[in-house]
Amino acid sequence: MPSSCRTDGATAPARPSARQLLVLLLTVLLVLGAAPASAFTGDEDDLGARALYEDSWATPVLGPGDVTRTGPVYPTSPPATNVLRREPTYYDDGCHVGLRGTTVLPGCLYGARSGSVQVAMVGDSHIGRLFPALEEIALREGWALRTYTKSACAFVDEPRGASYHECDTYNEALRDHLAEDPPDIVLTLAKRQEMADGYVRTWTWLQSLGVEHVVALWDSPAPDGAPPPECVAEVLTRGGDLTTCAVELPDADSGNPSMRAAAARVPIADFVDLRDWVCPPSELSPRCPVVLGGAQLFGLGSHLSTSFTWTLTDPLHQRLHEIGVARHRPSVDRVGGANRYESAALMARDVPVGQRIFVAAGGDYPDALASAARAGHGAVLLTRRDALPAATRQALSRLQPSEIVVVGGTAAVSRAVFTDLQGYSGRVHRVSGSDRFGTAAALAVLAPRRQGGTVYLSSGSGFADALAAAAQAGRTDSPVLLVRPGSVPHVTAEVLAQLAPERLVVVGGGAAVSDAVLSELRVGTGAEVLRVGGANRYETAALLAQDVAPRGELHVTSGTVFADALVAAPAAAKIGGAVLLVREGSLPAPTAAAVREHDPARLVLVGGRAAVADDVHRALIRLVR
Repeated sequence: MPSSCRTDGATAPARPSARQLLVLLLTVLLVLGAAPASAFTGDEDDLGARALYEDSWATPVLGPGDVTRTGPVYPTSPPATNVLRREPTYYDDGCHVGLRGTTVLPGCLYGARSGSVQVAMVGDSHIGRLFPALEEIALREGWALRTYTKSACAFVDEPRGASYHECDTYNEALRDHLAEDPPDIVLTLAKRQEMADGYVRTWTWLQSLGVEHVVALWDSPAPDGAPPPECVAEVLTRGGDLTTCAVELPDADSGNPSMRAAAARVPIADFVDLRDWVCPPSELSPRCPVVLGGAQLFGLGSHLSTSFTWTLTDPLHQRLHEIGVARHRPSVDRVGGANRYESAALMARDVPVGQRIFVAAGGDYPDALASAARAGHGAVLLTRRDALPAATRQALSRLQPSEIVVVGGTAAVSRAVFTDLQGYSGRVHRVSGSDRFGTAAALAVLAPRRQGGTVYLSSGSGFADALAAAAQAGRTDSPVLLVRPGSVPHVTAEVLAQLAPERLVVVGGGAAVSDAVLSELRVGTGAEVLRVGGANRYETAALLAQDVAPRGELHVTSGTVFADALVAAPAAAKIGGAVLLVREGSLPAPTAAAVREHDPARLVLVGGRAAVADDVHRALIRLVR
């Protein structure tokens, strides 16, 4: 909410990605009797423009299924009003000036309100549609974002006269306001055409005030034909292909030519084009899809829908970074579904077909602990005790596993689920022990079993140390065994005798695994015994990550949600990375220090917003160069 605001006048009228794979698998799933695809929540990490991500936010990559042909769509349709009536959230605060209003609303402040960099969002309702992305970028960058928008009113030195005198009056008032309190950066966008000279005069005047940068953002042209949301609703009602709603977006019917030309003439100005993230070249070209990555592109008239512009956050942030306006870049990719089962399925989307897949209970950690280290080039998927979640079914259908290892006894994964899993692979077997120590021991001797080498040991009384160790152990297919804080269970000692390791790495501090246990291990195995342990789980994970090569990729996940760390470990191991841990709402000092030290090219944040808050995501972005 802004610090204060007034209403003046009437407001305007109210790698292939997981999404690609789900679309490709729709027919298969129906044959298998799976439930139809569920409705989108809007938080999917591959919704809309995010579906075009592959390795970098610099250039979109269109993959199979990204051009959406069937439902569901987001926002849900029909009815078309679900998207037509959606306005940017700052409208609800009374911070957009309607057609009749003429008063500047100076108190509408968003982003990092106390930030030292002042950024003004100036223009008509078209730039208002980018507010979801701009607000998030402001929070990442530490900008104080000031909003100055008025319906159908470009901020340009070219009077409208009698046809729209309210716009001229508003612009005069805005000029006075900006002259008294000039921002550092101006972000602008408007649909008014043939205004290049007017923009040059306006932006040159802004430069004279001390404005450091003017960024003209891409304007969405008016689509030809029927309103896209109505076409989408009609197609979904009667059945058919959503690509029949495709539209042409002629650049001439937008403010882009004027803004692009003006930016070339003003030293402090840049034009940022986003068309490739909205209408990527496809089999529909020169027409553009109206649903991309499951998200509806258009709202009312020529406005992009706010549900789609939210997915432009990372592409826009990247381009602002490229022109030197944003200090940071979108270096942290969140992988998180609506629940732990979806998150696990999403983490498995880059795993090739035909691998060994582990299926563990998503409700409790003991039996699942050691499976992460043995997943190798496969993955760990999660299940409820008595039923396979839809997300797990979909992942298994794509993965076509050569082998499924069910981790834990029938108290963790029922016989009914075991039987169900047999429909996804010709080889399904269960690995379990009488307790968590026995299950870890059974996993340790699972083929391929290695003699000698290194074995990792961790406390069976908690999960954090074991899962941080799993990524490091998984890099060399080394097992993770469990011990009690004060003793070595008999089943663990038996397996150590079979494996005859040359080196034991005990993960965790003295409170997790006592010095007496280390002595018992030295005497019982004759192996070299090392401890890697910090004052807490966050420091221990950071210590384990010390031997990871710099400028690589690190995975970050919650230190209190075992399921997210469980599925992150195999992915990190596969690329020679590590798993670092964070709190739900804060970034621990050891984790921050580890990120700075490793200077990663990319971070993967595993878990939804309920597990790791957006503020932690933003803090991580600010750490990566």
